[in-house]
This record gives sequence, C-alpha cells and structure tokens, in this order.
Amino acid sequence: MTEDKEVTVETNGQEENAKIENSEDETELDIAIIRQVEYYFGDVNLHRDKFLQEQIKLDDGWVPLETLTKFNRLAKLTEDTDVIANALNKSTSGLLEVSEDNKKVRRNPEQPLPEMNEELRKEICNRSIYAKGFAKDASLDDLLTYFKQFQEVENVIMRRYVEKSTKKRLFKGSVFATFKTREQAEKFMNAKGHKYGDNELLTLWQEDYLQQKQEEYSDRKDKKEKKNKDKEGQQQQEKEELKLPTGSVFHFSEVNEKMKREDLKDALTKLGAEVAYIDFKSGDTEGWVRLSKENAAKEMVEKIEDGKIKICDSEVIFKLLEGDDEKAYLAKTVEEMTKKRRNMRNNKFGKGKNFKGRQGGRKRKPENNEEAPPKKVQAQ
Repeated sequence: MTEDKEVTVETNGQEENAKIENSEDETELDIAIIRQVEYYFGDVNLHRDKFLQEQIKLDDGWVPLETLTKFNRLAKLTEDTDVIANALNKSTSGLLEVSEDNKKVRRNPEQPLPEMNEELRKEICNRSIYAKGFAKDASLDDLLTYFKQFQEVENVIMRRYVEKSTKKRLFKGSVFATFKTREQAEKFMNAKGHKYGDNELLTLWQEDYLQQKQEEYSDRKDKKEKKNKDKEGQQQQEKEELKLPTGSVFHFSEVNEKMKREDLKDALTKLGAEVAYIDFKSGDTEGWVRLSKENAAKEMVEKIEDGKIKICDSEVIFKLLEGDDEKAYLAKTVEEMTKKRRNMRNNKFGKGKNFKGRQGGRKRKPENNEEAPPKKVQAQ
C-alpha cells in the first residue's frame, strides 16, 4: 500500500476495547498501534484493500511488519517494528496473531473475513451513521479524536468532493461512522445535541441519509426528463406550425458568377411565381428556390421551356425537387427556421447568450475575436 492509497481511503482504525484502555501495561502509543493495525485487518478495510489482500496471499496470511510501516497512518505513529510487535502482543481482541519471531502479523484464522455480499453491506449500513457539521479544514486525526469519546466506533470515513477549479479533493464537513453494534449506534443517535466545537451536528442513520439522497436524485431526474419532454413537445409543435407546402421547391444549377438573388427572383416573378425564399448566395454555382404555395413549383415546370431560364447571360437549369430529395430539403429548412425562431424568442425575453439587460433598440455587435460562450454542461 502506498501513501497515496492511505490518503485516498481516509478512514480510521477500530476503537480500542474497554479492557485495552484500562490496561496498566499499555501506553497511549500501544493503544493507537493496536487500533490502527486491527483496522487494516478488520472487516471494513480488508474487503477493499487490494494491496493488503495480495500480501496476505503470499505467506499463509502473514504480512511482514516492515511492510506495514510503509502505511501512512501507522508510520506516523512509529516505524519501529519491535514497538509495533510489542503493542500487538498486548491486544485482547483476538483479531490478530503475531509470529513467534515478532516479525509478522496476520488475521486470526479462527476469525475469517466474512464474505462481502448484499447481506453484509446492509448489516454494516444498519450500524452506521451520517454526521454533518464538522469544520471543513478538520483532519482525520481531529475527527478520530472527536469520536474517541464514543465507545466502539469501528470506522470513520471523511466524505469528499472534487473542487472544480483546483481539481483537489476537499472535505465536505460530513462523515460516515460505523459502530461495532447497532445498539452502540442507537446510543449515539439517541444522545441529542452532539457538537463539534460550537457547531451542532446534524445526524442521521446512514440508511436514511442514502434513501433521502436517492429520492432527491430521482426527483431531479424526473424534473429533467419532464423538461426534456416539454422541450421536445414544444419543438415538435413548432415544426408542425412551420409545415411547408410540398411541390414548391426547385433546385437550380449552371449559375454564372454575375447572378444575384434579385436576378433570380425577377426572372421567376415574370413567369408568375410567388417566391418565398431563395437559398443561394453570390458566387455559388447552384441553389434552391422555394415558392409560397402548394404544388406551385410543379405548375411552374410547364412555364419553363426545356427546364431552363436565361438569367445574366446564362442558361440556368431548374429541376423540381420530388420524393426523398424534397422531404430531406423541407425537413432541413423547418429545422433551421425553428432554431432561428427559438433564438429570436430567447433574445426577446432576455435569455440570449449575449443579452445584457436591454430590450429593443439596435442589436449589439460582437467585439473583434469575440466568441459565443460555451454551452452549459451538467455536472457529473
């Protein structure tokens, strides 16, 4: 196990038994060593400590004390293996065995690690509590000192979050604490008015806290889904309102560089066409023109001799859009018109990305090199 692994876990060891605390032969250092090493080999940590699991497989469960001194929290207490062995030999919990040469330690084979399954997870959760209100600059040692006043606290986990700007994992000010028994956890929960310094703690059963968070998550999810459905419904309604007439679109090609929209519109108007929109800009060699009425382009075909109209000294070729080509073009046009209307509506009500608190008047021109702000992305 590396130092980083220790920091990531951020948990304490098991609290010492009353017998250990009252022993005249044990020092405070002995008690702290026993607590920490029994935590390493305890039910909570050993299930998730991959490094220690690998070490246990190497020598019939035995782990060199020298290896344990590489663990951050134990190293803070001592790196002297003789001191560690001497302390562990005083433990009365029966969880650990020390080798005859005082160089190794293992979990007592008579207390095998229970299988981590759903039943065990529920049992651990059943004797765990949530507490909030600790100073956000509190260290794990500060929290261990606080929980020492309560008997048989088996584990304390600092809850953390990633601060966006620095990417650092910071303490939320809340913990999960696991007691050895449900009765001891109930004793803590029934004692009201727990304080950390001058700050009163909010306490909940862990299972109640997790249920509350699950309900909040479900509510947010439902609201988001409803919002998305409403948005989709609105967009569909807008598309239906923007239903364009069929049989009204020409594709044209063989355009020379002189021709402009106005030239094209004038030529079609002379033939009696009511032009709704011309999808073309100067310099293009092709484009599309949409007429105002249903089947107007179909009727116009008969007026265009050989499918060509002379515009600006060029024989411009016109072809009626039909079938899938027409459907694709009209769908694309409706999508673009819907988006444009939506943006205009948002700007009108002050929701546009560049809105600065004014309504009406001239539109603000973007500054040089100005780009639209990035789209909002929901946090993970």
